[in-house]
Amino acid sequence: MDVIERVIDNIHLIFIVFCRISGFFSILPIFGRRTYPAMGKIVLAFFTSLILLPMVNDAVNIRVDNLWLYTALVFHEIAIGFVLGFAVYIMFVSIYIAGQMIDMQMGFGIVNVLDPQTNIQVPIMGNFYYILTLLIFLTINGHHILLLQIIESYRVISPGEGIFNEALLWSVVKIFGQMFLIGFKIAMPVVGAVYLTDVALGITARTVPQMNVFIVGLPLKILMGIIVIMFVLPMYLIVLDGIFSGTYKNFLMVLKAMLPRW
Repeated sequence: MDVIERVIDNIHLIFIVFCRISGFFSILPIFGRRTYPAMGKIVLAFFTSLILLPMVNDAVNIRVDNLWLYTALVFHEIAIGFVLGFAVYIMFVSIYIAGQMIDMQMGFGIVNVLDPQTNIQVPIMGNFYYILTLLIFLTINGHHILLLQIIESYRVISPGEGIFNEALLWSVVKIFGQMFLIGFKIAMPVVGAVYLTDVALGITARTVPQMNVFIVGLPLKILMGIIVIMFVLPMYLIVLDGIFSGTYKNFLMVLKAMLPRW
């Protein structure tokens, strides 16, 4: 009974914690997917809020009698959770960028698949790399680390303390730069091999004019791209280590950027 009474007395605080957690889960690569049941997201966010309640119970003084301040605090916490989730999600977008580069060189540029998460068309190889990355991420329990990080965010920023300033803007810009750089590094081996194939086809077209390079070139580039992907796929684990480490670092960077500086 004491636990139930405590939950009832702190229902307003649970809702505030729930707002940040739900904003964080709404955009994550795993929990934010549309294929993940909405009820599952709500239940997971609610029980995570209950776990965090003792941590933030004495860290914030919420005035429930002031409706406007309470409403502003609700939207503020949702925005903080969304920004933290965006810092994680944007690193996974680099895989789609790499897939787009690879598809354009291999000849798959006009062939896309529908992503149920974003409801947009994504490149074939990008979708392949993205699914592979999520499987490895779940295998190494990376989602557990994300849950620990959102819990740690309450140790750094209590409800109502985070600010949106110029430092946060530059942190997001820096994450965007890392996103394009990682995407270029992932796609570089395949793009380089296909480019050398184009050079070889160009030389062949000059030396053997009777050969129809356009007919031979398309399947040859696809074959070369698949072969290179098969060879570099074991080294992709090293790239994933950098992506996951960068994801955790970006989370902390954005979190520190929102710290109030008095």
